[in-house]
Amino acid sequence: MRIDILLPYREKFTLTKASAVSTSVKNSITYSTYRNDIKIFGHSVENPMLQKNFIGIKTNRFIHFSNNISLIKNYLKLNKNNKEKKIIEIHNRPYLLKYLLHKNSENPVILYFHNDPIKMKGSISIKEREFILKNVAGLVFVSKFLKEKFLEGINTKSSKLFVIPNSLDIKKNVSLEKKKKRILFVGRLVNEKGVQIYVNAIKKISKKFPDWEFLLIGNSGKRKKFFQKNNFETKIIKQFQDIGSNTKHLGFISNNDVLTIMEDSLILVVPSIWEEPFGLTAIEGLSNRMLVVANNIGGLKDIVSNRGILLNDINDEILSEKLTELLNNPKQISTIQNKCLENYIYGQETVSFKQDEIRKKIFQKYFDV
Repeated sequence: MRIDILLPYREKFTLTKASAVSTSVKNSITYSTYRNDIKIFGHSVENPMLQKNFIGIKTNRFIHFSNNISLIKNYLKLNKNNKEKKIIEIHNRPYLLKYLLHKNSENPVILYFHNDPIKMKGSISIKEREFILKNVAGLVFVSKFLKEKFLEGINTKSSKLFVIPNSLDIKKNVSLEKKKKRILFVGRLVNEKGVQIYVNAIKKISKKFPDWEFLLIGNSGKRKKFFQKNNFETKIIKQFQDIGSNTKHLGFISNNDVLTIMEDSLILVVPSIWEEPFGLTAIEGLSNRMLVVANNIGGLKDIVSNRGILLNDINDEILSEKLTELLNNPKQISTIQNKCLENYIYGQETVSFKQDEIRKKIFQKYFDV
């Protein structure tokens, strides 16, 4: 028995370049009872994570018209003579399902959604989503929010639908007493992430709290042509740096460096104004015993509820008022941090167990084992 995981082409399965999907896959395998039976297929990279599990595939988008199509074609070619019973798991590329089912009808498929289904090629229309629901062995969403989006316009009581969040072990040994008076924004410097709200809010409160440090971590993530500047990003950085000596922009840094900073910081602000499908940054903050303040929207609702502070219809006035209240009341900060420890449900072992239970049921159903 085997489990084959197909990553999107853009995912770089390395420690330094892994994004949300790769990080989720890597974390879920750590405690999986199927760990030795899992193969991860993705874009060929140097020094991949989980080298015993990962198989790099070279693609040719000129021949196959798409790197993702090329990846799945070469995966099928590579496994053409492999008759081993397996589950195939596709992450975040619903339009590949129809091709895979056409070429590989004997093995059950689980489709994972890490983003809004009704905005993704292959699952936008109700007809496409009904086709998916009919033909997959399982549908996994990283949040209740994404499951609800998939079911818009569909009336079903299907037992194929599951919510399995991304996982990250909480650092129970983090000392709350040694944390610094520091507030973070971590993410792409684009409007939908609410970075303007954060900058404006910090501008309102920074001089009132000179013993606090305020950090802006990230860049726009957009490629720039030679001599071309991203005006929004440039403006945001300048506005933040001009606030005062207790503000600092760190630019893009590795995920490991972000987690190190989180470990000794008190508050994380996640002011996204678009519906985050999950909110991995919020999980990273919670796992490092930070107080997370977030907009009450999208997947952030599930994550931060009963573990941090959710703000309705966030703007710079609402955020600055809440931060002022917290900074004037350190006991409130520690109370919420301890509450997060009690209510944390995203540990890797817990999430892996739930995921393995789904796989076990599918193996039993399709292969009677």
